[in-house]
Amino acid sequence: MRQMKQSLTTAAAILLALPALAQDDSGRAETMAADRQPTDLFADDTITGEEGHEVYGAVCAGCHMPDGQGAVGAGNYPALAGNPNLEFASYPIYIIVNGQGNMPPLGPVMSDEQVVAVTEYIQTSFGNDYEPDATIEAVQTARPADPDATTGEH
Repeated sequence: MRQMKQSLTTAAAILLALPALAQDDSGRAETMAADRQPTDLFADDTITGEEGHEVYGAVCAGCHMPDGQGAVGAGNYPALAGNPNLEFASYPIYIIVNGQGNMPPLGPVMSDEQVVAVTEYIQTSFGNDYEPDATIEAVQTARPADPDATTGEH
């Protein structure tokens, strides 16, 4: 039951993020491959983009908005722009991997490298000027010993 709930939550997060792919509010379209289609970002229940802006655009922008300003609607999606919780990577890494509240756990569909890339991206984008300090080791530490234990309910 827990695995099914986790899979449905992850699928819902991915579906919510797809409209963000069609938007070009970030001005970063020139950095993405010209022939990349939105469906190319997902394969076998994983995210295939490796650059921080790709992962953000595919997964995060649907809730946190392309400009990082956040949103309130069906849930409360905090702004990443000017967010002091992003100063040190350990917090966003933990939340990205394990989820919290409305944020689903994305650890099961993201590699360690993708978590590092998107963490560094949000630390240095949207007016944030934090020193990027995400590491593979920090991501591995944040991952639960039992992957089935990740529920996003904290």
